[in-house]
Amino acid sequence: MCRAFLESPFIFLRIKIKSRNNVSKKSRILVIPQLTRVGDIICVTPTFRAIKEQYPDSFLAVLVSNKAAGILKNNPRIDKIIIFEEYTSHELVCVIRELDFHWSLNLSATSNGSIITFLGMVNNRIKTIRRNRPKSEVLTDWLNNYTFVYEDHTYLPKHHLKLLNPMRINNPKDTKEVFVSAAGEQKAAEFFARNNIKSNDFVVGISISAGNKIKEWGDDNFRKLTDNLYEKYGAKIIIIGGAVDDSRVEKFLRGSNKPMFKATGFSLEELPSLIKLLKLYIAVDTGLIYIAHALGIPLIDIIGPVDPKEQPPSDAKSIQVLPVPYVPPSSFVFKKNGPANISRQAIKFTSVESVLDATRQLHTL
Repeated sequence: MCRAFLESPFIFLRIKIKSRNNVSKKSRILVIPQLTRVGDIICVTPTFRAIKEQYPDSFLAVLVSNKAAGILKNNPRIDKIIIFEEYTSHELVCVIRELDFHWSLNLSATSNGSIITFLGMVNNRIKTIRRNRPKSEVLTDWLNNYTFVYEDHTYLPKHHLKLLNPMRINNPKDTKEVFVSAAGEQKAAEFFARNNIKSNDFVVGISISAGNKIKEWGDDNFRKLTDNLYEKYGAKIIIIGGAVDDSRVEKFLRGSNKPMFKATGFSLEELPSLIKLLKLYIAVDTGLIYIAHALGIPLIDIIGPVDPKEQPPSDAKSIQVLPVPYVPPSSFVFKKNGPANISRQAIKFTSVESVLDATRQLHTL
């Protein structure tokens, strides 16, 4: 931040000399989503599409963590993925300067995004700002040309798209996108063939883990759920997780006398190919829910403490299972999380029966 302040007269002069280009067909655009959270990144994919539909010859780069980059590697809207961990702060600023961006969209609402795009001499710098933000953001927001306030309890993809107004992109669709790879398609087909899963089977994917412990529904609940799915529908159940979930999934499978399949060997780049073959996907509100939604797969989102208005999908194929009786949300996109006891209540009051009721509604789709 000190560097940005000390160099600001020189940088403002350089940007003025470069000229604050109006958006054009060949504009160079940098998007900074939340770096690591897959669900948040998928909520930015409508922004990528809107930019490329309006300006197909533009150059679009995305700054992202290596942890989440796999979900974007096959996205044809993106010309370059910049991996955050591959650079020091100084090197990252140099990379941004070399790529000579005309526009940046700091959707992560971080002060770091403001600093690196300013020091990187991006002509036009657009940022999401939040109410009750930390001092580090307040002290760096002046580094941006345009700021848009995110109002709590509003749908995040629509907010992202509002930031495109200065680029003369108005009222684009908020449909999410996820793309598959040839390697992922082959791996998913081999998984189905190896486990004798047919295309006309009622194939249900379930993830028992969550990226955030406050969302955990519990293995006992999932075990009761899978028992019912097998007995009532003859479901072919695939337990999906990452490599870090392997031992937990193994333990879960050993604790059940129902036949199920383990899928913990798929990378983030390969997972869309597996998920698109499902008839139904069930999980707490985590990244794979958003992959399923982008692929048009019927899904059940066990909301728990998450604010149902901010990110989770809700449409004819997507059912949010909320706690009963009602528990106010305590997990938000930007706002500080609420008390842990409220989060636990949200989980406690989400029954297996409510998830089965949602399954009945989606079974015939």
